[in-house]
Amino acid sequence: MRSRHNTDPYPNVLDHKPGLLLNWMLYQLFKHVQLPRDMAGVLKKMHHEGTIVYAIKYRSHLDYLLYHYRFRRNRLPYPKIAFDMNISAFLPISHVIHVLKFQIHYFMKNHRLPNPYKTGFFEEAIRRGTASLLCLVDPKGFLKQFILSEKDNIHFLLETQKKMEKPIFLVPQLILYKMTPEKEKPNIRDVLFGFKDKPGLIRKVVLFFRHNRRAFIDFGKPLNLKTYLENQSETRSIEDMAAEIRQTLIESIDLQKRVILGPVMKTRHQIKEKVLKDKEVMQAIEKKAGGKEKKLKEVRTQADRIFDEIAADYNITFVRFFHMALTWLWKKIYQGIDVDTRELSVIRQWARKGSLIYVPSHKSHVDYLVLNYILFENHMHIPRIAAGQNLAFWPMGYIFRKSGAFFIRRTFRGTSLYPRIFARYIWQLLEEGHPLEFFIEGGRSRSGKLILPKTGFLSILLQAYEKGFVRDLVFVPASINYDTILEEKSYLKEREGGKKEKESFRQVLTAKRFLKRKHGKIYIRFGRPIPLKEYLARKQTSAGSTASHLLALDLVRSINRVTLVTPLALIASTILSTHRRGFQVADLAATARGFVDFLDRYEIPRARSFDHFEKTVSEVLSVLSERKVIELVEDTGDNGDYYLVNEEKKKELEYYKNSIIHYFISHSFVALSLLNGTNEKTDAMILDDYDFLKYLFRNEFVYDDTRNPHEEISGPLSYFLDISYIRRETDTEEYQITRLGYEKLPTWAALTRTFLESYWIATKVYLQPDSESIRRSELVKRMNRLGFRYHKLGRIQHLESVSQINFENAAKFIRENVSGSREEPAKQRLQELSRRIHELTRFG
Repeated sequence: MRSRHNTDPYPNVLDHKPGLLLNWMLYQLFKHVQLPRDMAGVLKKMHHEGTIVYAIKYRSHLDYLLYHYRFRRNRLPYPKIAFDMNISAFLPISHVIHVLKFQIHYFMKNHRLPNPYKTGFFEEAIRRGTASLLCLVDPKGFLKQFILSEKDNIHFLLETQKKMEKPIFLVPQLILYKMTPEKEKPNIRDVLFGFKDKPGLIRKVVLFFRHNRRAFIDFGKPLNLKTYLENQSETRSIEDMAAEIRQTLIESIDLQKRVILGPVMKTRHQIKEKVLKDKEVMQAIEKKAGGKEKKLKEVRTQADRIFDEIAADYNITFVRFFHMALTWLWKKIYQGIDVDTRELSVIRQWARKGSLIYVPSHKSHVDYLVLNYILFENHMHIPRIAAGQNLAFWPMGYIFRKSGAFFIRRTFRGTSLYPRIFARYIWQLLEEGHPLEFFIEGGRSRSGKLILPKTGFLSILLQAYEKGFVRDLVFVPASINYDTILEEKSYLKEREGGKKEKESFRQVLTAKRFLKRKHGKIYIRFGRPIPLKEYLARKQTSAGSTASHLLALDLVRSINRVTLVTPLALIASTILSTHRRGFQVADLAATARGFVDFLDRYEIPRARSFDHFEKTVSEVLSVLSERKVIELVEDTGDNGDYYLVNEEKKKELEYYKNSIIHYFISHSFVALSLLNGTNEKTDAMILDDYDFLKYLFRNEFVYDDTRNPHEEISGPLSYFLDISYIRRETDTEEYQITRLGYEKLPTWAALTRTFLESYWIATKVYLQPDSESIRRSELVKRMNRLGFRYHKLGRIQHLESVSQINFENAAKFIRENVSGSREEPAKQRLQELSRRIHELTRFG
């Protein structure tokens, strides 16, 4: 659209570049207003394909000016035309004079003021692709249309679209100056200065100047008018379509606001009344009271205390304060937070369709802090978090509760009232529209890999769907990974058999030691959201216990699939699988490069720093050297410098290796089979070993259930064939290991050796004569002692195998699958199991 005065003599057009002073003023006013990064490409694409018409809910000159300037400065399609809005106040004096002259001349000639709808000015601009803006709720415009029988702006756009080949895109948008949730009951400020949904002039000016640094422009789902018309009946009236489109756009804006601000907030007391006066809760209280009046008062008092013990007390002021504190903390202890904003954009879209349930991995106390931090930073309403009762200590419990955490006991045993109130509270949160967050593993992983899922909380969520408290649940799996874990030392102590230290304020005070050095980066990745309604239809099941179990496993698989391979995790895997005693940098880099090639072949997510491979390896070695995990031994000869690996520090590396072991597990099992037994292996022999290992480690790993066993081994075998580790004889169809394979396959097999040695130690303890009469805890202690002895004697190679976590899982497997009987066959089965495990460890 040309900006010469003789082509746009209307007070609805702003298409001039502001002067130097005005441009500086506008820049100072609007420079902090943020836009979603992903929308730039979308808007440019729509502008190239057709005409963009931005739709805002209420008429606002300030908002129009903001959109116009901000989009123009960002080189985005900016609204030059404001439908039904006089913007003369923003025009240059010369242009205002020109408009007045045209208006007077037109009036003198036609005895009425010019109407840009009727003169064809708006239609011509839309046909040329000129971006514009309209408001959806306009009382003045409605009266004008109603009294004078004029067409509204959407009616006009529909008629124009019918004459055009290119589409018109209606793009709903809104601007928010602060993320304070809207309350159900208005206060005196709302009455005097306008509601937050439609602030008055004074309130808007105050909001802008107080909060413009946090102002954020967001967009709803665009509507393609051409596609819309193609899907309509020829007999349907334009008036009907215009009304439907207007309502759709308004709902889109309101939904997007809910994504950012959350639902309209009820007070904590209102939620308490809903929960405690629920019919089923009341029945549970009366049943516990047993019909006694005095007892009834006591039980009601107990119910009130249970609610207070559980419920969050969300306060946006605390959230803002906590956000500022965390911003300072992250800068002190981390080198950044790596998150894919494209994934966040997908979650935003899903948030319009159902209640979001975030399901992150759980490796550190930092998890729930950093996930909510990122959501708040990206203008999304933070979820109510299920936190363990162990975190309710003062003052952190108070801060967490004010920041949206609700607390859950480790066990529901011993009281019939607590589970009833807890479940009803969760259902109420979902009914109100709050997003939730919980950890499917139950507790933090002390081993590095994901813990097998717990289904208790998940079952409560599925019951909410089944009972109709929510129309759909959208589960958002998330992986949170770290270059280094803050709790590393305490986890190591627990793996060695030490007791878990109870969380307390003293721990918070001693945490200042973490501020002394940087701990690398945090990596957050989101899996594809899983809508429950669609999931149940696909699985052909109802929201019962079967669905809980299936969904829990699928959530863990989804988290595993998006877990980022960090530099330290890969180098830890390289050292522990191949270079356990020591290495030259070139040899280590060659092994690590092989793993990176494997990741790229299977499109496994990895840190971007691997694009600069040599630099990344050097940085990781520097960190490990600083932490005394490796020690440089200078060599003045031709072989170059050499690093020795500290035996005691290998346990620290084990955690990071385990964080990515799920990517290698199938290949490791196949490598173990190839290296064990005869030199020639058939598919059936490999499959037998593979099935045995899967069954043995059923308490350790969640496997991919989308393929049958033959397909599971075919992938690793094809990979090993492609890189010449094995060859297949055409006549016998047997696999033989090549010379290169004998050198390289032990690297893959060694990735699971730690688990094999742990389980072998466990079988040795259970084979002792008095094992059946000893408590489980004592048996695990025996495994620890025997493991240290075996390592000193050289009967096991990996000190990391002496792990209480591995021993507990091995003991569970033996109890459930081998030693369930005092009969002799049970002992024989255990001996056979011990022998087979030991044989699999004898490679390399």
